[in-house]
Amino acid sequence: MLPLLFNRHMSPDAAVSGTVQLRSAASPWVRFTWRTDRVPDYVPTVSSELIRPAIKEESAKVIEVILNSLALDTSWNGSFVKVEQYLSEAVGRLFNQDEPLCFVMPKGNRLVAASLLDPSSEAPSQLLSGPAVLAEYRNRGIGTRLLHASLAALRDRGLFSVSGVTRAGTVGARHVYTKFGGMCEFVQFPSRSEVPQEAKIEK
Repeated sequence: MLPLLFNRHMSPDAAVSGTVQLRSAASPWVRFTWRTDRVPDYVPTVSSELIRPAIKEESAKVIEVILNSLALDTSWNGSFVKVEQYLSEAVGRLFNQDEPLCFVMPKGNRLVAASLLDPSSEAPSQLLSGPAVLAEYRNRGIGTRLLHASLAALRDRGLFSVSGVTRAGTVGARHVYTKFGGMCEFVQFPSRSEVPQEAKIEK
């Protein structure tokens, strides 16, 4: 997910629930927002696979799994280069902190899923990557569990509302982000002057 901004000139009628087809002629981007007080404390699961916080030494593995999960989703075509640059810079910035806020799921010696977060309430978007799961590990509830862990962690950091932006036709937008009360609205990609310095992705 990229930290995009709402189109302030958009009609309120453009706001849609996550249950509808997430495509618009006006914009291919949607922003999801969650109220953290509506996130359940527990999500039942039959999976025994572990979700845990990432450690600083895993930054290279984190960006690898995130980008590989996006590469096979055709909804990112035309935006992948920008997304790659932005997420690489975000990983570098956040993993310079003592405790980067990122959840991962390991399988043997490799990571098969990750969710990169920015806990700042001032950030344009807190879900930087969204739950990113390698294609061969999808349809197992991993994305849902990662989203829940991400929202719960941000709630524990004191955030009442969190958001993230993605392409309208992605797997995540259609099957994951609508959960836990996620509501979406179409947004426009901001101009260079509107993007905070740390979020600029074009030279």
